[in-house]
Amino acid sequence: MARHAILLVAAVLLSACAGPQPSLYAPKESRDGYTDETLPKGLYRVSFQGNRVTAREQAEAYALFRAAELTLELEAEAFVVHDTLVEQLTTVTRDWSHDPWAYSGFSRRYRYYSYRPLTPIERESTTYRAVLTIEPYSGAPPEGGKRHDARAVVERLADRIVRPPTENADRTEGPQPSGPEAPKKTQPAGPGNTSVNTSGNTRM
Repeated sequence: MARHAILLVAAVLLSACAGPQPSLYAPKESRDGYTDETLPKGLYRVSFQGNRVTAREQAEAYALFRAAELTLELEAEAFVVHDTLVEQLTTVTRDWSHDPWAYSGFSRRYRYYSYRPLTPIERESTTYRAVLTIEPYSGAPPEGGKRHDARAVVERLADRIVRPPTENADRTEGPQPSGPEAPKKTQPAGPGNTSVNTSGNTRM
């Protein structure tokens, strides 16, 4: 029992030390992920919002991969990128130092405390949102923009795409056998911070 408790504490400490991880490739449900928007004249707006530890290059790669993936979902062969925008959001968080009455020493009879004034501590973090305006097509390409073969983009960026664990498992397991040889499924038993935001947009 004691051994299990030690292992549990060690696992909690390791997870705490791991720190934040870059955004995964998944639909945006809260703060990060990709989104799609249908525009007039056969255009689509694809974006990917990264968290504070996701590099700009990774956000751009995820947005381009989603553009290719969406093109194939629409049964098109290629797409044209008409516009590229990278939004940069920098957040400065101000906090304060710890106990102003800090313990500074002691003698045999007395302990000495000295006053240390509060000092602000600033932490800066930056997130990136890559936005693409695309036009999927098959056959003759539309005018303007940069053309991409959808399957070629998917193959080229596949190694850089990190999906959530459950989604990866669904893609690798494949179809399950049916009939008398199919495995039987069993059911489990029993039931003060302040922030200052500055943003910058970059078109490429």
